[in-house]
Amino acid sequence: MGYEIKKINPTQCTFTYLLGERDCYELRKGICSLYLTEEEAQKISEEEGNQFGEGHVMSCRKLAKSLLDVNYYEDSSFQKQGLSIRMHPRDCGHYVFTDGQHRTCIAKHLNIQSMYVNMENYETDYELNCRACIDKKEEEIENRKIKNRILSILNLKRTKSKKIYGDFIDEDYMKFKTTSPFIKN
Repeated sequence: MGYEIKKINPTQCTFTYLLGERDCYELRKGICSLYLTEEEAQKISEEEGNQFGEGHVMSCRKLAKSLLDVNYYEDSSFQKQGLSIRMHPRDCGHYVFTDGQHRTCIAKHLNIQSMYVNMENYETDYELNCRACIDKKEEEIENRKIKNRILSILNLKRTKSKKIYGDFIDEDYMKFKTTSPFIKN
């Protein structure tokens, strides 16, 4: 696995971030701290104190200011240092990170049209999707299973026939007996 420095337009990319409420003010409050006025952010900062780590109202604001002050997004040499953004393209069309998700999120929120990143070069013989797409697919399958169970129960009450609605069949759909006419005891 190797990396190549590439120039991307973050506003045209879809990223998968691994962030929680303690990492992201927006996840905690529903609005990105970069969209608050300085006065609003300062007031919130005074009310909340120093809790919430990277999810603190001033965290991304301070990081954004420091990145803009040194022209981080315009200077490719930062990608050769410890401050590099390491991204991995996925077959689902998303990008995931080893490092740099806050810096990339800030770029997208600030509508920065061009930035440098270390992009992973990889080739696989299988499809590699991001965790968010995998989770969505698993949720769709689970929802379909629940729907099919409900339809199966409703259908059994009406007609006694067991129709399978185009889903994977697991043991929840089957009724196992201890004896069978195929097996002679």
